[in-house]
Amino acid sequence: MESEIQPETRRTYCRLCVAMCGVDIDVHGDQVLSVHGQLDHPLSHGYTCAKGRALPRIHHDPLRLDGPSVRRGNQLMAATWDDCLDDLGDRLRRIIEESGPESIGVFIGGGCYLDAAGYFVGRRVPAIMGSPALYTDTTIDVISKPLVSEMMSGVVGKYSRPDYGHAPLIVFCGINPVVSHGHTSMLGNPVVALREMTETGEIWTIDPRRTETARLSTRHLAPRPGTDYAIFAFLVRELLRSGADQQYVRDHTVGVESLAASVEPFTAIRAAEITELSVEELEGLLAAIRRAGTVAIETGTGVSMAPDANVTQWLSWAVMILTRSLDHPGGAWFNPGYLLQMDRLPMPVAPPDGFRPPGPRSRPELLTVAGQYPCAAMADEIDAGNLRALLNFGGNLVAALPGAARTRESLRRIEVLASFEVVATETTELSTHVLANKGSLERSDLTLGIDPSYSVIAAQYTERVIDPVADRRSMWWTIAQVGKRIGYDFLPGLDPDSATDDDVLAQIAANSRGTFDDLRRGELVVDTDRHFGWIERQALAMGGWRLAPQPLVEQLARMEQPAPLVLIPRRQRRHANARFRELGDQPDILMSASDAHAAGVENGQIVVVSSAHGNIRGVVTIDSDLRPGAVSIPHGYREPNVNDLTSTHDVDQVTGMPRYSGLAVTVRPAQAL
Repeated sequence: MESEIQPETRRTYCRLCVAMCGVDIDVHGDQVLSVHGQLDHPLSHGYTCAKGRALPRIHHDPLRLDGPSVRRGNQLMAATWDDCLDDLGDRLRRIIEESGPESIGVFIGGGCYLDAAGYFVGRRVPAIMGSPALYTDTTIDVISKPLVSEMMSGVVGKYSRPDYGHAPLIVFCGINPVVSHGHTSMLGNPVVALREMTETGEIWTIDPRRTETARLSTRHLAPRPGTDYAIFAFLVRELLRSGADQQYVRDHTVGVESLAASVEPFTAIRAAEITELSVEELEGLLAAIRRAGTVAIETGTGVSMAPDANVTQWLSWAVMILTRSLDHPGGAWFNPGYLLQMDRLPMPVAPPDGFRPPGPRSRPELLTVAGQYPCAAMADEIDAGNLRALLNFGGNLVAALPGAARTRESLRRIEVLASFEVVATETTELSTHVLANKGSLERSDLTLGIDPSYSVIAAQYTERVIDPVADRRSMWWTIAQVGKRIGYDFLPGLDPDSATDDDVLAQIAANSRGTFDDLRRGELVVDTDRHFGWIERQALAMGGWRLAPQPLVEQLARMEQPAPLVLIPRRQRRHANARFRELGDQPDILMSASDAHAAGVENGQIVVVSSAHGNIRGVVTIDSDLRPGAVSIPHGYREPNVNDLTSTHDVDQVTGMPRYSGLAVTVRPAQAL
């Protein structure tokens, strides 16, 4: 009789999203068997989500990459590491000699952020090479947040987060933390956390759909998609009359007169007309803010992917500043990070319009934002011959970038597309070189990529849970080895031939609030100081919070009513961006019953969704929680790829952010084609 398997349990933390929940993992040999939440983890308290519990399935995914490959003709062929790296190095050196390092771009995607050593080394690459061609998923996701930070505080790229546990009122706008875990601001064990918050305060959710978060909230407002800005413009207008901390505004802000003039048209009646909310709903939210005194407003991709992203983000900050809530207890704060210690670093003051160096040569109208070229320019840069090689660190470009068909064709034409990946994707299929990286359980790690996203100032370390199989290597190692072959040291102070994961992590932790040994001993290390006021001090150094950035004032004046039916995104429990599609969520097309009836379609029917840029096919689901005027389709799927509805030239004028939400669409039965 075969002996019964006796698994070994190993402590680690999940690296599938920003929540970084503590988990215990049962392993036997090279098999990952099961996942359990750590009851004694001080942040997640035993919580795990569907994605975290699926770690065994993710680790043993049939699409896992086991070794490097190189394109020979029309086919990717398995190769040794030396052959792959040497071939890639030869091609990159030739391109540098002919066109300079600026012809080599870097893309940093979601698969890189949660790999601390990979992110640490990958983020250095464009700066060390002297290439301005840095692309990240920030410019296809949340670019409005760093833009508003620069314009209003003078500080580059800072994201506020609610003072969870202390804020008497939290407003979630276009964000569903029950599913996303906060996206850019970690909220572990979200259902329990939200229930506890409503016991001591209020939560209001603003979303066209009655989401999982909305169901747990004190109140839910369902405005017309793309009109959130009018809610906050109304709130600013009324708070300036009654409810603002007038002394604080006089002492800590500039531009209040311009702000007041810009929001003057947004009376309750006008805001109600734009949003299709009632005057009573709008005044109810205003009363809640006045009653609470301070408010934390958290926005998500429901806002940041929409046409009103910049102005909504700006006006939400204005509400918090007027009520002395931004960077103050009981409102929202800025986590400086345990590892990064941003509050102790010198910070250049951004000019009123933010740091906006010239953008890519093929799209001069798209200025650099937050130190990055807008991703919408990538296809044009490839087609113009300006971008001859792309180092893709953990991104599925075909699933993520606008104009999916155009993206595919441009990536097929680029001379070098090197993908540093864990699993095969639509993008690795097009790559010239695929470098197989360790998965999250096969490497030791730190919480660098989400360091400022924690709800407290903290960091976690983990040893690897299981030894890597086949010929997988650490992402940092593959990047450093490419550097050696083209004459750049991407890992100063370490020799990639002999360094370990922990050697790189020790470099990361060298300037943190503690020591690397502290982290290795403690697993989760928490700094109990909540660190308020450090961004406010930076703002005061330039005269105060800038309440009325001129580009945003002008953009507010140009806002138009959305089309009768528009596309909006949504988060799913088992699926995130272009990852975990195998876990069971479906990319169904959600519609309200009235919109479906008007389109002549029924539940479960195959339909065609069309925009000015293209068409997709999918199955419609009638959703009683979705208000009329919206068609909700998740991003990141191979089919239907929602980016076939988008365009590299339909972009925000200020940031270059593609219009992923708020697009005018029509829906019809598939047989109507």
